[in-house]
Amino acid sequence: MYTRKRTLSKLQALLFNNHHSQFHTFQNPVSPISTRFSNPLLRPRFSQSSRLSGERFRPTRPFSAAGDDGGTTEAPEGEFVADSGKGIDFELGKEVVNSVHGFPEHGVVANDDSNECNLEIDDSVECSTSSSGGEGGGGSDNNNELGKKNEEFMHVASRGPVELYREMCRVEWGPRLDRTEVEVLLEVCHWFAKSGWASNQALAIYIGMSFFPTAAHKFHKFLKKKCPTDVAKYLVYLGPSDEAMRFLFPIFVEFCLENFPDEIKRFRSMVESADLTKPHTWFPFARAMKRKIIYHCGPTNSGKTYNALQRFMEAKSGIYCSPLRLLAMEVFDKVNAKGIYCSLLTGQEKKRVPFSNHVACTVEMASAQELYEVAVIDEIQMMADSNRGYAWTRALLGLKADEIHLCGDPSVLDIVRKICQDTGDELCEQHYERFKPLVVEAKTLLGNFENIRSGDCVVAFSRREIFEVKLAIEKQTKHRCCVIYGALPPETRRQQASLFNDQSNEYDVLVASDAVGMGLNLNIRRVIFNSLAKYNGDKMVPIPASQVKQIAGRAGRRGYLYPDGLATTMHLDDLDYLIECLKQPFDDVKKVGLFPSYEQVELFSGQLPDLTFTQILEKFGENCRLDGSYFLCQHNHIKKIANMLEKVQGLSLEDRFNFCFAPVNVRDPKAMYHLLRYATSFGQKLPVNVAMGMPRSSARNDAELLDLETRHQVLSMYLWLSNHFDEETFPYVKKVEAMASCIADLLGQSLVKANWKPESRIKGRPKTEKSEGQLETRSAVELQTEKTEMGYSRTRSLLKLYEK
Repeated sequence: MYTRKRTLSKLQALLFNNHHSQFHTFQNPVSPISTRFSNPLLRPRFSQSSRLSGERFRPTRPFSAAGDDGGTTEAPEGEFVADSGKGIDFELGKEVVNSVHGFPEHGVVANDDSNECNLEIDDSVECSTSSSGGEGGGGSDNNNELGKKNEEFMHVASRGPVELYREMCRVEWGPRLDRTEVEVLLEVCHWFAKSGWASNQALAIYIGMSFFPTAAHKFHKFLKKKCPTDVAKYLVYLGPSDEAMRFLFPIFVEFCLENFPDEIKRFRSMVESADLTKPHTWFPFARAMKRKIIYHCGPTNSGKTYNALQRFMEAKSGIYCSPLRLLAMEVFDKVNAKGIYCSLLTGQEKKRVPFSNHVACTVEMASAQELYEVAVIDEIQMMADSNRGYAWTRALLGLKADEIHLCGDPSVLDIVRKICQDTGDELCEQHYERFKPLVVEAKTLLGNFENIRSGDCVVAFSRREIFEVKLAIEKQTKHRCCVIYGALPPETRRQQASLFNDQSNEYDVLVASDAVGMGLNLNIRRVIFNSLAKYNGDKMVPIPASQVKQIAGRAGRRGYLYPDGLATTMHLDDLDYLIECLKQPFDDVKKVGLFPSYEQVELFSGQLPDLTFTQILEKFGENCRLDGSYFLCQHNHIKKIANMLEKVQGLSLEDRFNFCFAPVNVRDPKAMYHLLRYATSFGQKLPVNVAMGMPRSSARNDAELLDLETRHQVLSMYLWLSNHFDEETFPYVKKVEAMASCIADLLGQSLVKANWKPESRIKGRPKTEKSEGQLETRSAVELQTEKTEMGYSRTRSLLKLYEK
């Protein structure tokens, strides 16, 4: 109890009311100490979530009983029901409908994890509480008493909020209440001030969450001085409840509109500058065109991208938007080989071919200023990606092309239909089936690498696991392995793919990460999943079904040596999950990604001139408004870079924005250090130097291989920045390009001869010498398997397991 004396006085009052029939306001025939509502006077203090001071209050129960999936949830007995404009009479066992002075029947429900407000009508919650009274008909008397109370306050509840507020402004003396009633009224005001629902609804009148406590406090003082006695008694009768909150909120709105016009105007300007609603209106030139959208919808190896590229090459001008540099480079080579002049544009390279009217680019580099006859956007389902989805959304909404060909699976088909309705574009759907069915081999490898055959691709989901599988295969069999994973540069991945596809050498097995799922045409006979779980930074989680289907579909390509595709698992425990994933239809995507342009961030920052760039990004995320079809892409990595660059002098807001999008692994300290050094030199108006030597030879161990990967990433980052800033600031582009090409070759040589134990990129403390018994214990721990939530297992050290 927060204050013993005050709580004791309430308890005495309640007990007194229970024993004297003339004060039956809070009497309940079922419970000797209760209010008309489920929460007694003492309950609001204990039902609130335990938060530290300064944090915004969220009630333990959401204001709406509607679930996330649109369904409803039954309210347990003894809790408030969030049906706007209705109070649940737990004593009578029926709903008592109160039309609260014109407040709408449906409630405005705010989602805790979004910036949207949705109007929902929740009529599904029912209350079945016994209405039987005690002996001698006590329940009937209580019903009569409640009926009298309802009639007594009907004139208050039926009045409009504007009329009530004007009456309050005219009151000269505050309400005349006894001590117990004053304390209940205080509880009501505290309940309102700490209500997450009220603070969310206040956003509709541009009362920000940071200002809401101040506004609620001043509203409380206003009530103490100006509240009429009948209104105050009605609030006491309601108690600290949802019904009281709904009664007060419209009056609070009138109070705020009259007393805080400057604050409302300032916050409104800030919200309007962070308005991401109706993104199709951001591209007026594209809206002025009558575009035709052709959706090539189908699984992998169905010919959808091939058909779109055929139309791309037939057109007088065109742009191909790729998810990866590697795929853009492949299309660039293929189109030029057919005699069609095509330029290459990625974040790291710009290869302008004279007289070319075609461009192959990464989707982030697609220009919304140029006019094309045909545009191709590959892997359109990436619109739903939580990090990069905004680039696909922007390309679809903003490209100025007569025809836009979308290639992807059916998951985003519904959302594309909706977007086309908003843009007014014509949509034509072309559905494809896989050329050859993907067959699941019922016989797994049973953990034995001796069952590996030529043309197999073993998929693992960590760098360490990839190299352990490679070592185990080469030690147990006569096969030689190529390696492909995400940290490798595109040139090295292409070199490894060519080595694997070439039938004249001994490299006939591929070990790869999920990076093999798109961007490479590989001669794969069978895809083998070493596991179907991966570490997400917190725990082991199952691989999503859509990703499993994408990777498994790489087996069996039309026009290659193995047209029939096979898929299986290394362990029998994983087979059922693989079959389940391949059977599942594609999930329908409900929302696609958005991210503000620099101009929108600049406009927003004008409202908050004293904040750092990191704080501006946080405020933008808190206050931006989105349509129901869009979400704000994750930008934690951008904030990490912004935090690191916060103390760098001489950078404009636009400079910081561009540096934060540089391709850097934020978990690699060496790469982050070089980015900081680049930014510092740029801020000092000095030529940005690489300041990094060239390695003398290929890697001899995993530490040197990791160093080569980091060096290439640093060079790639330099090239990216040189394409986004003035050439005079980054004068060593040619030198860096030569170094990057040399390191890519060294990485390829290193992977061919790699026969060492992999190391972690983040090194821990140096290992001390251990006794023989300790070594045996450690070996036993390494040989155990990790159990995932699905019940699947994954061996930690395959090589040691084989040696044992």
